[in-house]
Amino acid sequence: MGYLLFLKLDHERAQRAGRFAQQPVAPVDAWPNLALLSGDALHARLTGLMGDLGNQDLSDRPDRQTASVVFRDAQPWDLDRMAELNKLIVEQIDPCRWLTVPQAELGRAFSRMLRDCRDDIDLKIETGQTLTPLPVLNAITKVLGVGPEDVVIDPACGTGTTLIAAYHAMLAANRQLAPSALAGADLDAQMCRLAMLNILLHTGRPFADPAPVQLADTLKRKNPVLRAVSGVVPTVAICNPPFKSNGVQPDATMRDDFWAYGDFPTNFLQHLAITLPQGARAAVFVPDGVLFGAGAAATVRQNLLRNCDVHTLLRLPTGLFHRKGVKSNILFFTKSAPKPSGEPATRHLWVYDARTGNHHTDTGNPVTEADFDDFVASCLPEGGFSARTESKRFRSYPVAELLALPKTSLDLKAHLAPELGDFGSPKEIAFEVADRLDEAAAHFRQVAEALPGQ
Repeated sequence: MGYLLFLKLDHERAQRAGRFAQQPVAPVDAWPNLALLSGDALHARLTGLMGDLGNQDLSDRPDRQTASVVFRDAQPWDLDRMAELNKLIVEQIDPCRWLTVPQAELGRAFSRMLRDCRDDIDLKIETGQTLTPLPVLNAITKVLGVGPEDVVIDPACGTGTTLIAAYHAMLAANRQLAPSALAGADLDAQMCRLAMLNILLHTGRPFADPAPVQLADTLKRKNPVLRAVSGVVPTVAICNPPFKSNGVQPDATMRDDFWAYGDFPTNFLQHLAITLPQGARAAVFVPDGVLFGAGAAATVRQNLLRNCDVHTLLRLPTGLFHRKGVKSNILFFTKSAPKPSGEPATRHLWVYDARTGNHHTDTGNPVTEADFDDFVASCLPEGGFSARTESKRFRSYPVAELLALPKTSLDLKAHLAPELGDFGSPKEIAFEVADRLDEAAAHFRQVAEALPGQ
């Protein structure tokens, strides 16, 4: 569906009158011919067209970059489904004037399709990406203060939902955004394809513009993050890196600037802390283990507190992500210059606990914007960061206290424990047990798969 919609929109944009016409990336007769073909002829034409548009030999041409990401290694429908494909083209795609559909509606429809197909997406990826709920991302853009002057990047963009949330936050001032305003990368070709289509259908971006998403392993890059995509120094980074590698191990051996070599979330956290320019703001999702683990995680935490202003930690509700057993947090920080006195760049880390007493699922109890209203209000009082005050869920930790903890652990709580009891509510305990069982089952499954024999 995404391929067909791309081709139809490309044709419609090229047919617009005068200065409103856009340069097509497919041959001008590509779509009209598809609408006339069926059977073997349709299969052959679509296969050839996808191969031409996904030709990586032409990916260095700015006008071909977007198409090369969308159609890279694209596989057309099976030959025995050409009657079904022909019906889709003739009855549903071709008769509609897609340029008359409001851009926001077109983007929302594609986002719904991604959510509905998430099981298929999860089965086909190898690096553990997961779809991030939009209410969480909207809260992030508010706390980071994302605006129309920003350049927002995501070095592990998945389906591009972080960049879409940033785009809508940047449009709040009703300004035309520069093509360089968004930049993403992923090492999975399918994720890049979905992210590109997601951005194109949400923004109305010309298909002949340079691609805002590239297929790349950003952990291997020592150069400033994603400047090759945007051409402009980033000011904001939002990243929900893969937590579980599913057999794919991070390769950061080319990085002599890393503080330590760890797993994917640990490496992405330090990658941004090291490569972002001074003053850039960031929000990075990390699992619980990155907050208290030994080894590389502990080294990264210590350096992060010393080299960046790590001002906020959000403990996210359990059950938030589609994958079972994922318990997540968000670290907010600003890249800072080292202080001449040697003091850490972080002064106080504020911890907001949205986890205790909360459990969400994708269907039974989905997370909403209202679930993060108190978090945003706590982080952004009228007087700014300096006016933050402690509350039942919000607590400040001096950096000296954090650095004095064993392994510089950031496995921190707010003020909820005395009120709810040392072990939490019965419902919370039940969900905690269920999550632990899910994690144990996953580990046993990995062990079983590794055993030799029948």
